[in-house]
Amino acid sequence: MNRFVERYSDDWQRLHDLVQAAEKRGLASLTVDQLQELGTLYREAASHLARARTEGQPPHVLNYLNDLVGRAHGWVYTGTPRPPLRPLYFFGVHVPSTFRRHAVYVGAAVAISVLFAALSFGLVLSDQRWAMVMMPSPQLAQAVEDFVASNEPAGKYFAETASTIGSVNFAAFLMIHNIHVALMAFALGITFGLGTFYVLATNGLMLGAFLGLGAAHGRLLDLLAVVAPHGVLELSAVFIAGGAGLMLARAIVDPGDMFRADALKLAAFRAVKLAVGTVPMFVVAGLLEGLVSPQASGVFADNAFRILLGCVIGTGMWLYLLAGDLVFTRRPGRSGGRPKTRPDSLPATRTTAAAGDRVH
Repeated sequence: MNRFVERYSDDWQRLHDLVQAAEKRGLASLTVDQLQELGTLYREAASHLARARTEGQPPHVLNYLNDLVGRAHGWVYTGTPRPPLRPLYFFGVHVPSTFRRHAVYVGAAVAISVLFAALSFGLVLSDQRWAMVMMPSPQLAQAVEDFVASNEPAGKYFAETASTIGSVNFAAFLMIHNIHVALMAFALGITFGLGTFYVLATNGLMLGAFLGLGAAHGRLLDLLAVVAPHGVLELSAVFIAGGAGLMLARAIVDPGDMFRADALKLAAFRAVKLAVGTVPMFVVAGLLEGLVSPQASGVFADNAFRILLGCVIGTGMWLYLLAGDLVFTRRPGRSGGRPKTRPDSLPATRTTAAAGDRVH
Protein backbone atom coordinates (compact mmCIF):
# COMPACT_ATOMS: atom_id res chain seq x y z
CA MET A 1 0.00 0.00 0.00
CA ASN A 2 1.08 3.58 -0.68
CA ARG A 3 2.80 4.78 2.55
CA PHE A 4 0.98 8.10 2.42
CA VAL A 5 -2.36 6.31 2.21
CA GLU A 6 -1.40 3.77 4.87
CA ARG A 7 -0.41 6.49 7.31
CA TYR A 8 -3.60 8.54 7.10
CA SER A 9 -6.29 6.15 5.87
CA ASP A 10 -7.68 5.55 9.38
CA ASP A 11 -8.26 9.29 9.84
CA TRP A 12 -9.88 9.54 6.41
CA GLN A 13 -12.10 6.58 7.19
CA ARG A 14 -13.17 8.21 10.45
CA LEU A 15 -14.00 11.45 8.62
CA HIS A 16 -15.92 9.43 6.05
CA ASP A 17 -17.93 7.76 8.85
CA LEU A 18 -18.81 11.10 10.46
CA VAL A 19 -19.83 12.66 7.14
CA GLN A 20 -21.91 9.61 6.30
CA ALA A 21 -23.66 9.82 9.68
CA ALA A 22 -24.43 13.49 9.06
CA GLU A 23 -25.75 12.69 5.57
CA LYS A 24 -28.06 9.99 6.90
CA ARG A 25 -29.35 11.61 10.09
CA GLY A 26 -28.26 15.25 10.01
CA LEU A 27 -25.77 17.18 12.15
CA ALA A 28 -28.13 17.03 15.11
CA SER A 29 -27.38 13.31 15.38
CA LEU A 30 -23.71 14.02 16.16
CA THR A 31 -22.51 14.67 19.69
CA VAL A 32 -20.56 17.79 20.63
CA ASP A 33 -17.33 15.77 20.61
CA GLN A 34 -18.14 14.33 17.19
CA LEU A 35 -18.90 17.77 15.74
CA GLN A 36 -15.53 19.04 16.94
CA GLU A 37 -13.85 15.91 15.61
CA LEU A 38 -15.53 16.47 12.24
CA GLY A 39 -14.01 19.95 12.00
CA THR A 40 -10.58 18.77 13.11
CA LEU A 41 -10.45 15.82 10.70
CA TYR A 42 -11.73 18.01 7.86
CA ARG A 43 -8.85 20.47 8.32
CA GLU A 44 -6.36 17.61 8.48
CA ALA A 45 -7.78 16.02 5.32
CA ALA A 46 -7.66 19.36 3.50
CA SER A 47 -3.98 19.63 4.42
CA HIS A 48 -3.40 16.06 3.24
CA LEU A 49 -5.07 16.89 -0.08
CA ALA A 50 -2.75 19.83 -0.62
CA ARG A 51 0.24 17.68 0.23
CA ALA A 52 -0.94 14.89 -2.07
CA ARG A 53 -1.11 17.33 -4.97
CA THR A 54 2.35 18.68 -4.21
CA GLU A 55 3.87 15.20 -3.99
CA GLY A 56 2.16 13.95 -7.12
CA GLN A 57 0.14 11.17 -5.50
CA PRO A 58 -1.75 8.81 -7.85
CA PRO A 59 -5.01 10.10 -9.39
CA HIS A 60 -7.21 7.72 -7.38
CA VAL A 61 -5.79 9.12 -4.11
CA LEU A 62 -6.34 12.71 -5.26
CA ASN A 63 -9.87 11.94 -6.40
CA TYR A 64 -10.71 10.21 -3.15
CA LEU A 65 -9.40 13.06 -1.00
CA ASN A 66 -11.00 15.71 -3.20
CA ASP A 67 -14.35 13.98 -2.86
CA LEU A 68 -14.00 13.41 0.89
CA VAL A 69 -12.92 16.97 1.62
CA GLY A 70 -15.71 18.33 -0.56
CA ARG A 71 -18.33 16.28 1.26
CA ALA A 72 -16.97 17.28 4.67
CA HIS A 73 -16.76 20.96 3.65
CA GLY A 74 -20.48 20.93 2.95
CA TRP A 75 -21.18 19.99 6.58
CA VAL A 76 -18.45 21.96 8.32
CA TYR A 77 -19.47 25.22 6.62
CA THR A 78 -23.24 24.82 6.35
CA GLY A 79 -23.81 27.72 8.70
CA THR A 80 -25.57 25.42 11.14
CA PRO A 81 -25.70 27.07 14.58
CA ARG A 82 -23.05 25.88 16.97
CA PRO A 83 -24.11 23.66 19.86
CA PRO A 84 -25.32 25.67 22.88
CA LEU A 85 -22.68 26.77 25.35
CA ARG A 86 -22.43 24.20 28.13
CA PRO A 87 -19.94 25.43 30.76
CA LEU A 88 -20.33 22.42 33.03
CA TYR A 89 -19.71 20.05 30.14
CA PHE A 90 -16.75 22.11 28.94
CA PHE A 91 -15.01 22.20 32.32
CA GLY A 92 -16.18 18.77 33.39
CA VAL A 93 -15.35 16.88 30.20
CA HIS A 94 -13.41 18.86 27.60
CA VAL A 95 -10.78 20.34 29.92
CA PRO A 96 -9.73 17.10 31.70
CA SER A 97 -9.88 14.98 28.53
CA THR A 98 -7.75 17.53 26.66
CA PHE A 99 -5.32 17.71 29.57
CA ARG A 100 -4.90 13.94 29.65
CA ARG A 101 -4.23 13.72 25.90
CA HIS A 102 -1.63 16.49 26.00
CA ALA A 103 -0.17 16.08 29.49
CA VAL A 104 3.33 15.76 28.03
CA TYR A 105 3.37 19.51 27.34
CA VAL A 106 2.34 20.29 30.91
CA GLY A 107 5.08 17.92 32.05
CA ALA A 108 7.58 19.91 30.00
CA ALA A 109 6.36 23.14 31.62
CA VAL A 110 6.78 21.58 35.06
CA ALA A 111 10.30 20.44 34.18
CA ILE A 112 11.35 23.93 33.03
CA SER A 113 9.99 25.58 36.18
CA VAL A 114 11.45 22.99 38.56
CA LEU A 115 14.86 23.17 36.87
CA PHE A 116 15.11 26.93 37.32
CA ALA A 117 13.61 26.78 40.82
CA ALA A 118 16.30 24.27 41.85
CA LEU A 119 19.01 26.47 40.33
CA SER A 120 17.74 29.56 42.12
CA PHE A 121 17.28 27.69 45.40
CA GLY A 122 20.89 26.47 45.31
CA LEU A 123 22.32 29.89 44.46
CA VAL A 124 20.37 31.71 47.17
CA LEU A 125 21.22 29.04 49.72
CA SER A 126 24.92 29.56 48.97
CA ASP A 127 24.70 33.36 48.91
CA GLN A 128 21.52 35.20 49.92
CA ARG A 129 22.44 38.18 47.74
CA TRP A 130 21.32 36.13 44.73
CA ALA A 131 17.73 36.67 45.92
CA MET A 132 17.95 40.29 44.77
CA VAL A 133 18.66 39.01 41.25
CA MET A 134 16.22 36.11 41.12
CA MET A 135 13.17 37.93 42.46
CA PRO A 136 11.13 40.44 40.43
CA SER A 137 12.17 43.35 42.63
CA PRO A 138 14.65 44.09 45.46
CA GLN A 139 11.70 45.22 47.58
CA LEU A 140 10.08 41.79 47.39
CA ALA A 141 13.37 40.08 48.26
CA GLN A 142 13.80 42.42 51.23
CA ALA A 143 10.24 41.75 52.42
CA VAL A 144 10.87 37.99 52.37
CA GLU A 145 14.18 38.45 54.22
CA ASP A 146 12.47 40.58 56.88
CA PHE A 147 9.78 37.94 57.34
CA VAL A 148 12.15 34.99 57.68
CA ALA A 149 14.30 36.98 60.08
CA SER A 150 11.27 37.40 62.36
CA ASN A 151 9.45 34.74 64.36
CA GLU A 152 6.04 35.44 62.86
CA PRO A 153 3.82 32.44 61.93
CA ALA A 154 3.26 31.63 58.26
CA GLY A 155 -0.15 33.32 58.09
CA LYS A 156 1.33 36.69 58.98
CA TYR A 157 3.18 36.91 55.67
CA PHE A 158 0.05 38.04 53.81
CA ALA A 159 -1.87 39.39 56.81
CA GLU A 160 -0.68 42.99 56.64
CA THR A 161 -1.42 43.39 52.93
CA ALA A 162 -4.84 41.73 53.24
CA SER A 163 -5.66 43.97 56.21
CA THR A 164 -4.51 47.15 54.45
CA ILE A 165 -6.41 46.79 51.17
CA GLY A 166 -9.08 44.35 52.33
CA SER A 167 -9.15 40.60 51.88
CA VAL A 168 -11.62 40.69 48.99
CA ASN A 169 -9.66 43.36 47.12
CA PHE A 170 -6.45 41.42 47.76
CA ALA A 171 -8.03 38.25 46.39
CA ALA A 172 -9.32 40.09 43.28
CA PHE A 173 -5.89 41.60 42.63
CA LEU A 174 -4.25 38.18 42.89
CA MET A 175 -6.77 36.61 40.52
CA ILE A 176 -6.20 39.26 37.85
CA HIS A 177 -2.42 39.14 38.25
CA ASN A 178 -2.20 35.35 38.07
CA ILE A 179 -4.57 35.10 35.11
CA HIS A 180 -2.43 37.70 33.34
CA VAL A 181 0.70 35.61 33.96
CA ALA A 182 -1.06 32.49 32.67
CA LEU A 183 -2.31 34.22 29.53
CA MET A 184 1.20 35.47 28.87
CA ALA A 185 2.61 31.95 29.28
CA PHE A 186 -0.01 30.67 26.82
CA ALA A 187 -0.02 33.44 24.22
CA LEU A 188 3.76 33.73 24.06
CA GLY A 189 3.91 30.21 22.69
CA ILE A 190 3.53 31.98 19.33
CA THR A 191 7.11 33.27 19.76
CA PHE A 192 8.42 29.78 18.97
CA GLY A 193 8.00 29.05 22.70
CA LEU A 194 10.69 31.52 23.79
CA GLY A 195 8.22 33.76 25.62
CA THR A 196 6.57 30.80 27.33
CA PHE A 197 9.98 29.49 28.35
CA TYR A 198 10.85 32.91 29.82
CA VAL A 199 7.63 33.10 31.87
CA LEU A 200 8.09 29.58 33.25
CA ALA A 201 11.79 30.14 33.95
CA THR A 202 11.30 33.46 35.78
CA ASN A 203 8.43 31.97 37.78
CA GLY A 204 10.72 29.09 38.78
CA LEU A 205 13.57 31.45 39.70
CA MET A 206 11.28 33.48 41.95
CA LEU A 207 9.90 30.40 43.71
CA GLY A 208 13.37 28.94 44.21
CA ALA A 209 14.69 32.21 45.66
CA PHE A 210 11.68 32.47 47.98
CA LEU A 211 12.23 28.98 49.38
CA GLY A 212 16.01 29.43 49.33
CA LEU A 213 15.74 32.40 51.70
CA GLY A 214 13.62 30.28 54.01
CA ALA A 215 16.15 27.46 53.97
CA ALA A 216 19.03 29.90 54.57
CA HIS A 217 17.30 31.13 57.75
CA GLY A 218 16.18 27.70 58.88
CA ARG A 219 12.54 28.50 58.08
CA LEU A 220 11.93 26.49 54.93
CA LEU A 221 8.90 24.76 56.48
CA ASP A 222 7.41 28.12 57.41
CA LEU A 223 7.68 29.45 53.85
CA LEU A 224 6.23 26.23 52.48
CA ALA A 225 3.31 26.79 54.85
CA VAL A 226 2.96 30.36 53.57
CA VAL A 227 2.23 29.25 50.00
CA ALA A 228 0.77 25.78 50.57
CA PRO A 229 -2.97 26.63 50.91
CA HIS A 230 -3.10 28.34 47.53
CA GLY A 231 0.26 27.57 45.91
CA VAL A 232 -0.31 24.00 44.73
CA LEU A 233 -3.42 25.08 42.81
CA GLU A 234 -1.89 28.30 41.54
CA LEU A 235 1.39 26.78 40.35
CA SER A 236 -0.40 23.87 38.69
CA ALA A 237 -2.55 26.32 36.73
CA VAL A 238 0.58 28.19 35.60
CA PHE A 239 2.11 24.89 34.46
CA ILE A 240 -1.03 24.04 32.49
CA ALA A 241 -1.09 27.46 30.80
CA GLY A 242 2.62 27.05 30.04
CA GLY A 243 1.93 23.62 28.57
CA ALA A 244 -0.72 25.18 26.32
CA GLY A 245 1.88 27.69 25.14
CA LEU A 246 4.34 24.89 24.41
CA MET A 247 1.66 23.19 22.29
CA LEU A 248 1.51 26.28 20.10
CA ALA A 249 5.31 26.37 19.92
CA ARG A 250 5.51 22.73 18.86
CA ALA A 251 3.04 23.32 16.03
CA ILE A 252 5.15 26.21 14.74
CA VAL A 253 8.56 24.59 15.14
CA ASP A 254 7.59 21.07 14.08
CA PRO A 255 4.28 20.97 12.16
CA GLY A 256 4.97 17.43 10.99
CA ASP A 257 3.18 16.47 7.79
CA MET A 258 0.83 19.45 7.90
CA PHE A 259 1.24 22.99 6.68
CA ARG A 260 2.43 25.18 9.55
CA ALA A 261 -0.72 27.33 9.52
CA ASP A 262 -2.98 24.27 9.70
CA ALA A 263 -0.90 22.69 12.46
CA LEU A 264 -1.08 25.93 14.44
CA LYS A 265 -4.86 26.15 14.06
CA LEU A 266 -5.31 22.60 15.34
CA ALA A 267 -2.91 23.14 18.25
CA ALA A 268 -4.62 26.42 19.17
CA PHE A 269 -8.03 24.71 19.16
CA ARG A 270 -6.80 22.27 21.81
CA ALA A 271 -4.51 24.64 23.71
CA VAL A 272 -7.26 27.21 24.24
CA LYS A 273 -9.25 24.59 26.14
CA LEU A 274 -6.35 24.17 28.56
CA ALA A 275 -5.79 27.91 28.90
CA VAL A 276 -9.47 28.65 29.56
CA GLY A 277 -9.60 25.70 31.93
CA THR A 278 -7.10 27.41 34.24
CA VAL A 279 -9.37 30.42 34.88
CA PRO A 280 -11.50 28.74 37.59
CA MET A 281 -8.29 27.42 39.17
CA PHE A 282 -6.90 30.93 39.41
CA VAL A 283 -10.18 32.23 40.82
CA VAL A 284 -10.16 29.61 43.58
CA ALA A 285 -6.43 30.11 44.20
CA GLY A 286 -6.97 33.87 44.47
CA LEU A 287 -9.75 33.40 47.01
CA LEU A 288 -7.56 31.04 49.02
CA GLU A 289 -4.57 33.39 48.90
CA GLY A 290 -6.64 36.43 49.82
CA LEU A 291 -8.95 34.90 52.41
CA VAL A 292 -7.33 31.73 53.78
CA SER A 293 -3.55 32.07 53.50
CA PRO A 294 -3.46 35.27 55.66
CA GLN A 295 -5.10 33.40 58.56
CA ALA A 296 -2.68 32.91 61.44
CA SER A 297 -4.86 31.76 64.33
CA GLY A 298 -6.41 28.46 65.31
CA VAL A 299 -5.57 25.56 63.00
CA PHE A 300 -3.98 27.98 60.53
CA ALA A 301 -1.22 28.68 63.01
CA ASP A 302 -0.08 25.07 62.49
CA ASN A 303 2.29 24.64 59.53
CA ALA A 304 1.39 20.98 59.19
CA PHE A 305 -2.29 21.82 58.76
CA ARG A 306 -1.57 24.49 56.15
CA ILE A 307 0.65 22.14 54.13
CA LEU A 308 -1.88 19.31 54.46
CA LEU A 309 -4.64 21.64 53.24
CA GLY A 310 -2.59 22.52 50.18
CA CYS A 311 -1.93 18.85 49.45
CA VAL A 312 -5.62 17.97 49.74
CA ILE A 313 -6.63 20.81 47.41
CA GLY A 314 -3.90 19.90 44.95
CA THR A 315 -4.82 16.21 45.00
CA GLY A 316 -8.45 17.05 44.27
CA MET A 317 -7.45 19.24 41.34
CA TRP A 318 -5.16 16.61 39.81
CA LEU A 319 -7.79 13.90 40.20
CA TYR A 320 -10.21 16.16 38.34
CA LEU A 321 -7.70 16.73 35.55
CA LEU A 322 -6.80 13.06 35.19
CA ALA A 323 -10.28 11.56 35.45
CA GLY A 324 -12.86 14.35 35.62
CA ASP A 325 -14.51 13.48 32.32
CA LEU A 326 -14.90 9.87 33.44
CA VAL A 327 -16.78 11.04 36.53
CA PHE A 328 -18.94 13.77 34.98
CA THR A 329 -20.14 11.80 32.00
CA ARG A 330 -19.44 8.81 29.88
CA ARG A 331 -17.55 9.90 26.79
CA PRO A 332 -19.48 9.22 23.59
CA GLY A 333 -18.15 6.24 21.70
CA ARG A 334 -17.05 6.40 18.15
CA SER A 335 -19.58 5.29 15.61
CA GLY A 336 -18.46 3.08 12.81
CA GLY A 337 -15.35 1.70 14.48
CA ARG A 338 -12.22 1.40 12.41
CA PRO A 339 -11.31 -1.99 11.05
CA LYS A 340 -8.18 -3.57 12.47
CA THR A 341 -6.69 -4.05 9.01
CA ARG A 342 -6.88 -1.77 6.04
CA PRO A 343 -7.68 -2.89 2.47
CA ASP A 344 -5.17 -2.28 -0.29
CA SER A 345 -7.53 0.18 -1.94
CA LEU A 346 -9.14 3.29 -0.50
CA PRO A 347 -12.71 3.01 0.80
CA ALA A 348 -15.32 4.16 -1.64
CA THR A 349 -17.08 7.48 -1.07
CA ARG A 350 -20.46 8.68 -2.20
CA THR A 351 -20.53 12.16 -3.66
CA THR A 352 -23.26 14.32 -2.15
CA ALA A 353 -21.63 17.74 -1.79
CA ALA A 354 -22.55 20.46 -4.25
CA ALA A 355 -20.01 21.29 -6.90
CA GLY A 356 -19.28 24.61 -5.23
CA ASP A 357 -18.27 22.77 -2.07
CA ARG A 358 -15.45 20.88 -3.73
CA VAL A 359 -11.80 21.70 -3.16
CA HIS A 360 -9.95 22.10 -6.49
